[in-house]
Amino acid sequence: MTKLQYRKLGNGGAVFDPANWRTHVLTPAAAIIFEALTEVGAEEGTLLRSRALDFLRDELELDTETPEMQQVLRSLQEMGMLGG
Repeated sequence: MTKLQYRKLGNGGAVFDPANWRTHVLTPAAAIIFEALTEVGAEEGTLLRSRALDFLRDELELDTETPEMQQVLRSLQEMGMLGG
């Protein structure tokens, strides 16, 4: 996996994928989730979706079943950050 490049933009952020030249703009909440999952999966590259969900529920106490959270997770998966 190509390393994603992340930059904070105000309260949110932007992620650039040099493999396909796509840029993703993150809301403030998505930026916090991205940063937290980056730390969790830093050594693994692609983080298993199940591990990410466990972390979000147990450590950050987030409801991962909301439509908003599902959209964030889909976006992270499209970026290649989350795997099966």
